[in-house]
Amino acid sequence: MNRTDELFFEIIETYQRHARAVKNAKYQKTREMAELVLDTDITAMWFLTQKTQGTRCRLM
Repeated sequence: MNRTDELFFEIIETYQRHARAVKNAKYQKTREMAELVLDTDITAMWFLTQKTQGTRCRLM
C-alpha cells in the first residue's frame, strides 16, 4: 500500500469518527459544527482521489 492509499484510509477512519459525533451530538450548534467537519473530510477525500490518477481509477 502506498502513502496515498494510507492517507485515504486515515481520512475514512476520521470521517467515520466525525459521523458518529454528528449522530451523537446533543446540541444543534455541536451538530452543525460536526457537519462542517464532515464536509471538509469529504472534500479532502475528493481532492486526494483527483490528485493521483491510479488511486482514482482503483476507487471507481
